[in-house]
Amino acid sequence: MRLPAFIEKRLIDYAKTRGLLVMPASSYIPRNGGMTAAGQMVDHDTALTFTGAFAAISIKAENLASLPKAVYERTSTGKKELTRHPVYSLIHHRPNSYMTDFVFWEYMESCVAGWGNAYAVIEWAGNGFPKALHPVHPGSVMVMTRGYDVVYKVTEGKNAGTYLADDILHVKLFSKDGIVGIDPVTYHAQSIGIGLAGQQFAAEYFNKKGALRGVIETDGELSDASYLRVAKRIAEAGDHGTPILEHGLKYKTIGISPDAAQAIQTRLFSIQDASRIWKVPVSLLAEHTHSTFTNTEKQDIQFVKYGLRPECKRFETEIERKLFPEGEAEHIDVKFDLKGLLRGDLAAQSDWYHKAVIDGWMSRNEVRELENLNPVDGLDEYLVPSNMTLPELLGNLNTPKNGK
Repeated sequence: MRLPAFIEKRLIDYAKTRGLLVMPASSYIPRNGGMTAAGQMVDHDTALTFTGAFAAISIKAENLASLPKAVYERTSTGKKELTRHPVYSLIHHRPNSYMTDFVFWEYMESCVAGWGNAYAVIEWAGNGFPKALHPVHPGSVMVMTRGYDVVYKVTEGKNAGTYLADDILHVKLFSKDGIVGIDPVTYHAQSIGIGLAGQQFAAEYFNKKGALRGVIETDGELSDASYLRVAKRIAEAGDHGTPILEHGLKYKTIGISPDAAQAIQTRLFSIQDASRIWKVPVSLLAEHTHSTFTNTEKQDIQFVKYGLRPECKRFETEIERKLFPEGEAEHIDVKFDLKGLLRGDLAAQSDWYHKAVIDGWMSRNEVRELENLNPVDGLDEYLVPSNMTLPELLGNLNTPKNGK
């Protein structure tokens, strides 16, 4: 719930006077006001103009948003999916009145990946369950601590105010204090600045239409009239034309300098940096220098395991902790289903299903459920390989007929 204004002011004053105000990691600004050693100003807006950063953040956000989301209750007989639970409706269908579930989760993950923190104000219904989730821009949130209590100050927007921790869904990246996540953009501003500098150099180079530099050689001397005539022909030929030279003149290409060539090469290194920062394979960032079909498939699996799975766990645990009543939360599991991203191509997927059914650890209806197909009567039984025998069947076989 939102705190009264007079309590809010006292909390902020108390925190400021005692050094307890904890600003989000995004408030860290590189030296020189965000100007990096590469001569590029890096903030959250300029960082997105670096193609490596934009691609990495959007790929993570889009993939997480597209995952199926479910709520399960742990019972004595197993897990039961709660499709009619209010929280299921929030995370799976409609988090609020103005966003689809995809747009909401895409925005939340883009905040985690871009700012290190994602915040949403929890609007409660009268029955004690959440009614809506309202995302808040990370740049407008201050986090205050007093002892073991955490309070959030939202400074802008329709949800401006001060909130207790139970009223804010806060998903954070790797954290140095457990309160706020570090901001990858500001912490890696130098690397991003190098990427931006490489882009700027390439843009300026191609702004000159990629023309290679060169010189006109001659064994003799040119008169002023000859010089002007040659200069005119070169200008008329343009950057990519072929001028007609006379008097034994020769055009010798100089090409780009080694420093310029190396500057262009740094764009590849910057893509690799983006891959390391956001744990997105370089193949997904359209850098295929060393890619093969085999290692690309392995990189896709690594992306799910090391790039998406930890992120999903951050969201799952925060949802379980904040959106369910205390007594119910102990028996609830929220899952962002990653199985679909691990299935591979159709041939590999069919082979995996076939082995699962034949080996008896999945029923045919369970396979149909994974493919969003309705169950069929008689397909719930688990098959037993012909070269294996169930204990109860073995007992029946060992029983002599007619008691003999």
